[in-house]
Amino acid sequence: MRTVLSILLFAVFAGLVPVLTGLLPCSLLPAGKRTFHRLVITGYMTTFALFEVLGLPVLFFTKLGDFYLLLGMYLAATAAVIVLGIVRTYKSGGVCLPQPVRTLQKARILRKNGDDPSSVIDREALVLWIVFWALLVFEIVMAITHASYDGDDSYYVAQSVQTYQTGTMYHYIPYTGITTSLDGRHAMALLPMWISAVSVLCRLHPAIVSHTLLPVIFLPLADISCYSLMRALLYNKVGNKRGRRMIPAFLVILAVAQIFGNNSIYTPESFLMLRTWQGKTLFACVVVPVAFYVLLNIAHHLQDHNAPNYTFLLMFLLNVTAGFTTSMAPFYLGALLVLGSLMLSAGFRKPWVLGRTILCCIPNAVYAVILVILMLPNLLA
Repeated sequence: MRTVLSILLFAVFAGLVPVLTGLLPCSLLPAGKRTFHRLVITGYMTTFALFEVLGLPVLFFTKLGDFYLLLGMYLAATAAVIVLGIVRTYKSGGVCLPQPVRTLQKARILRKNGDDPSSVIDREALVLWIVFWALLVFEIVMAITHASYDGDDSYYVAQSVQTYQTGTMYHYIPYTGITTSLDGRHAMALLPMWISAVSVLCRLHPAIVSHTLLPVIFLPLADISCYSLMRALLYNKVGNKRGRRMIPAFLVILAVAQIFGNNSIYTPESFLMLRTWQGKTLFACVVVPVAFYVLLNIAHHLQDHNAPNYTFLLMFLLNVTAGFTTSMAPFYLGALLVLGSLMLSAGFRKPWVLGRTILCCIPNAVYAVILVILMLPNLLA
């Protein structure tokens, strides 16, 4: 019974709570565009960015990094964001139901009116969706039942365990357990600390959370990120018959690539399936697809002459999340976004796009300065 309760708590704090956190940023969108996939990616970006922004001051200005202070601040801030998001979303029109639910509702209405529901439900698309969901379930089952152990576990998972056991952050050498000064190379990437926070909240050991439960969250999150990117690539063709088939077909190809992509230990597929809990996995399989999704959204906004406030907010959250994943991610992501925005500015003759992108990349610059200060003693030595 205790195990079942812990798993339910994990589903709440690692699944439901991050999604609800996305209600506040998504309230900037019109009610008809607050779709499930936008809510998911925005929610997780908001959660990770919030943990990073709260965690760094605690890490630097408290003795040994007071983890439980950070946990209390994170819970209070998350609760406030969720409550504000629910209120603002409710007052401005609510959210859209997931696409499968809306399709079934339309089919039910058509049946009630005596019409043919085949005009709404594309059978070939439905078959492709079933194949994709079967492949995704297979991936999750294999990730749970064949938990892989990597050499990096001796650092990342060990850091999560030490935080879970001692209430400190990045002040112990994970290989020996001896106290040390702040580990400047890894300390600013707080994903292992978030895993510790989830472990404390659901009363499960961080090794269990990392190897067994996180794939249940991060594998679908990676697919939802790529799904969002594919919808942005199709844009106005999403609703027609060809578009309805192309999206699940793309996801089937993606799932097959994830399953058979272990031709090297360094491929994104290998990281996703075998090192799901590492920050590099989150960066390569979630942050980078969302970054291209953001750039495509900006292009669509410029084409339709709309104000992309939500998109630039998501870009800002994405930049903060990059620092949450791994120390080099803010540099790569900042270069990608600035270069993409430069091309959009030149193509649409809108220089303000590059200016707003540079403003959104301020967290990357701040991160770089702090990282250099932390690493300076090692560099001089």
